[in-house]
Amino acid sequence: MPKGVVNIVHGGPEAGAAIVNHPDIDKIAFTGSSEVGKIIRKATAGSGKKLSLELGGKSAFIVFEDADLDSAVEGLVDGIWFNQGQVCCAGSRLLVQEGVADAFLAKVRARMEKLRLGDPLDKNTDIGPLVDRSQLDRVRGLVAEGEKQGAQCWQPAGEVPATGWYHLPVLATNVAPANILAQEEVFGPVLATMTFRNTEEAIELANNTRYGLAASVWSENVNLALHVAPQLKAGVVWINGTNMFDAACGFGGYRESGFGREGGREGMVEYLAPPKAKSQPIKAHEAPGGVSATLRRRRLLH
Repeated sequence: MPKGVVNIVHGGPEAGAAIVNHPDIDKIAFTGSSEVGKIIRKATAGSGKKLSLELGGKSAFIVFEDADLDSAVEGLVDGIWFNQGQVCCAGSRLLVQEGVADAFLAKVRARMEKLRLGDPLDKNTDIGPLVDRSQLDRVRGLVAEGEKQGAQCWQPAGEVPATGWYHLPVLATNVAPANILAQEEVFGPVLATMTFRNTEEAIELANNTRYGLAASVWSENVNLALHVAPQLKAGVVWINGTNMFDAACGFGGYRESGFGREGGREGMVEYLAPPKAKSQPIKAHEAPGGVSATLRRRRLLH
């Protein structure tokens, strides 16, 4: 690319604020927390700047009783423990149908026992460290609060590396819909589990969140999956899969998960503005009523 097309500016909140408030910047795309997204939206209100926000999420991972449970377990591992759960679209809420809940959770626990913590640059590592000490403390605090609110938090046996901000993966069961682990984005390797009896309850639980970024539906009945998917208030819904992205497909959320889209034709539109319509002058001798009619028609065209 020509020099100056891409400029990388390092810095913390002060650098971000300077970019957001700069009068010569016409478009801002932000990926981060919902709290900061709200601040940016307030700061740009009335400025004329275009804004797209890709914010937090509390994505539902829905497993119906007719699902391929082994495949669903592998999808779940990728959905919640990829990048230690530090992914905005992480499938951090597991909703599993009552009839297969015990069998499925037994498979999840067995799989968690085999997850390897270590250097994230090692191809054999499943879970690396969190980004810093403050995030590790936040994850620990949310897990402790979730337990106070009735959740039962289980972790596999294993040693945590001596250096780095590591946190063992957590499976939280007996989670009430109002539990902090079911409502707040942990942004860590923590999975909150709830059960449902029928399709209607699954949809209701999945939509019981202020977020709406992504969701994943697992069922061997395609008709059931296609019935559920459009009823989920999420920008992206995967069926029998998770974290499947295509540059040609727009990605984004609803509610506090942001607005606008990244990728695809929709994402390109976020950076474009339609050309201004040009008025077509009408000669006085061609318009009935002479000059005054010409001026009136010019105003209408504007």
